[in-house]
Amino acid sequence: MKNILPDNYRKIGRIKYSIYKQCYVKSADIYISENQIKHIENKHGNELAKVGMSALEFITMVCNQFNQIRETRDGVILVIYNENLSYTAIIELQYLGDKDFWEVKTAGPRRTPTVEKKVLIWEAAKHTSNGNRNRSN
Repeated sequence: MKNILPDNYRKIGRIKYSIYKQCYVKSADIYISENQIKHIENKHGNELAKVGMSALEFITMVCNQFNQIRETRDGVILVIYNENLSYTAIIELQYLGDKDFWEVKTAGPRRTPTVEKKVLIWEAAKHTSNGNRNRSN
């Protein structure tokens, strides 16, 4: 049975079943606590302000547009990857089995070479020759 979430959590996305079928990353909702939003604002607020985004807007964008999943010691990171940019947008997730959801641990821009060191476990389909995108998530 799933635990009831505390009031200070909000759902921001989901790792879909179609991704699970490709890389066996647990298909579940993604939640963030108000405390984590504040933490990300404090740590990366200046960087995010330069692109005109709040922490919640940044996290929601990554949840909706990620094109890679990479493995970490304690979970996964969702990545908006572009090999031509020196920084990459990421959110780090940890799966909470007792609650059956992914929790955002941190988020922000990361240097692309640092992100590339993490093991790639899933990648969205690339652009097709006619410019359309075939996204599988």
